[in-house]
Amino acid sequence: MKILVIFTGGTIGCTVNDGYLSTDTAKTYSLIELYNGLGLIPVDFTYDEPYTLLSENVTGEHLSLLGKCLQSHATEDYDGIIVTHGTDTIQYSAAAMSYLLPNLQIPVMFVSSNLVLDNPAGNGLDNFAHAVEFIANKRGQGVFAVYRNNDGIVYVHRGTRLLPHLPYSDELFSVGNAYYAKYDNKCYSFGPLYHCNSCEKVWALRLPADWSSDIVRFFPYPGMSYPELSNGTRAILLDTYHSGTLCSITPGMNAFFEDAANRNIPVFVAGAENGTAYDSVKAWKQLQICTLPKASPIAMYIKLWMAMESEELLETVSLEKIMLTPISDDIV
Repeated sequence: MKILVIFTGGTIGCTVNDGYLSTDTAKTYSLIELYNGLGLIPVDFTYDEPYTLLSENVTGEHLSLLGKCLQSHATEDYDGIIVTHGTDTIQYSAAAMSYLLPNLQIPVMFVSSNLVLDNPAGNGLDNFAHAVEFIANKRGQGVFAVYRNNDGIVYVHRGTRLLPHLPYSDELFSVGNAYYAKYDNKCYSFGPLYHCNSCEKVWALRLPADWSSDIVRFFPYPGMSYPELSNGTRAILLDTYHSGTLCSITPGMNAFFEDAANRNIPVFVAGAENGTAYDSVKAWKQLQICTLPKASPIAMYIKLWMAMESEELLETVSLEKIMLTPISDDIV
């Protein structure tokens, strides 16, 4: 069995120096040595390394480097690909690769670690071993993330379904708890909603072209004020409270959305499904805002960014149509 391992850094490739975690290229390959020492499924590993950094420093440029690396290997004779990545931004990278390669015929498994590999309490080696098992047993196609949570269960998530981390937590969850599968006491089982949604069309979205997305994204909080828009703003993405609401009496709300409309800046709301809603929703639903279906807000941010880069596609399909169409099983 042949597996390509793409190293990008993160805690799974770090050591502790003077009380700080830092990437260590030599440490990266110790992951393979540790896996081989387990005596599990024998694998012919090959390697690539498009960049090495802590994942909190990932930008559009790094997403492009990783995407181009994957594209260069996707048609080669591998049973699967494993991408080692930091936990902080694994959701963003996994979503981006899912939208880049929606027709992928092999599994691409993102793995990370909550602690350095030297720490026996860490989950990095366990995550890596289960990624190998997933590939070896042909459990699925497309982009996934494998992670052992604090309950001791190793979950497999679709790359487009990962939610933001809770504060002070490294655990990974899928939107609506719609994980793909899990390994519990060495028993493998599919999740409640592992089947892909049928798509009207499958579009491969383009990689980010620049460091910045130029998307204004913000979150509701008591006492908030709306930000100023600049001439470089390309789109707006609003997150909501858990009930799909925003404050409807925030001063400046109407002026903000009027300014966006006058500038022809598209506005999207993530986290608010269409249907029965609270009375406070009326105020902003009457504005020129597209309410996105149930999906990970992180995935919707990446989808919006990559859709705006897909200029040829936008000549025939509206941005709103792309955002509302399931791609790579992003909509639950």
